[in-house]
Amino acid sequence: MITGSARLDAIPRYEPGLTSAEVAERYGLERVVKLASNESPHGPLAAVAGAIAAAATGLNRYPDGSARALRAVLADLHGVDASQVIVGNGSGELILMAGQALLDPGTTVVYAAPSFALYAPLASASGAEGIAVPLDDSGLHDLDAMAADVDERTRLVIVCNPNNPTGAYIGADRLTSFLDGLPDDLPVLIDEAYNDFVTAPDRGRMMSLARQRPNLLVTRTFSKAHGLPGLRVGYGVGGAGWIDALNRVRPPFNSSSLAQVAALEALRHLTDLETRVRQTISERERVANVLATMKLAFTPSHGNFILMRTSRDGADVPSLHERLLRRGIIVRNGASLGVPGRMRVSIGTPEENDAFLAALAAEIA
Repeated sequence: MITGSARLDAIPRYEPGLTSAEVAERYGLERVVKLASNESPHGPLAAVAGAIAAAATGLNRYPDGSARALRAVLADLHGVDASQVIVGNGSGELILMAGQALLDPGTTVVYAAPSFALYAPLASASGAEGIAVPLDDSGLHDLDAMAADVDERTRLVIVCNPNNPTGAYIGADRLTSFLDGLPDDLPVLIDEAYNDFVTAPDRGRMMSLARQRPNLLVTRTFSKAHGLPGLRVGYGVGGAGWIDALNRVRPPFNSSSLAQVAALEALRHLTDLETRVRQTISERERVANVLATMKLAFTPSHGNFILMRTSRDGADVPSLHERLLRRGIIVRNGASLGVPGRMRVSIGTPEENDAFLAALAAEIA
């Protein structure tokens, strides 16, 4: 038996949701709708799938360790030099690398809670202290409270925007003011995994600021809107100090050949991507309208998901998650995300969303 260190014991385990196959087998179902992991309901675009298939013959060779071709295209897209772009095995790897590079025992990392589950382990893994600042009543980061928790020990601040699991979005003016109030040399990471689904006109401004502020890193992913979570590819744009720090801890060949090829091809079809994104946003609004009609409270979302109450009167109904499973609908139990009394439902196809709403109506009747 392997006995871990106290630091290892302090790291919470990430618990993924059930797969469709597991639910089908458990309850003897022929059809299961998975709306729990904020995935795209659409597979890769046909051109992307074709590029992946064509590249498979070269898998006997290592990938380009620095993802030069992909970084060049991303740099052109965002108006930066390729030296300001880093590619990761999903944007989650870049977040983990930030913890490895910047945190030491006796230092702190400041982030909101509840938010993406990957932030909390950063501190434990490095022996640092995690400062989890509660969200405000609207599901947004309490930026004033976060700024107040920054001191001489702070080595990293993380902002998830839009926030997961609430879907709440911080406007660019407010976020810029927050950044203005922090030390110029304090590394700040803005996690924009769900940026594609934001409808606010200022949604790209943080990426623009990353061209000007050396302490800012903005991360994005191909796992959500692009529908490529199975290949794990994300990227970050930031100052030279940020990129150098991450490259020092980046594993060799961390982004696979297929991931790089798929991302490159996906970037050639941004018009098709935008069509899919608009469909998801339209469905998000439709589901929200139905929930409002059913008098089930929810947080207005800028992601491809909605965080909703499990009852009309605000009481916690933890069994609702399990009862929907028995009907073949997989949603994320809010208790596992730090928000008991709520469920997070991803936005699927119209047919999948109809199945969810019908099952939900039957259960709360």
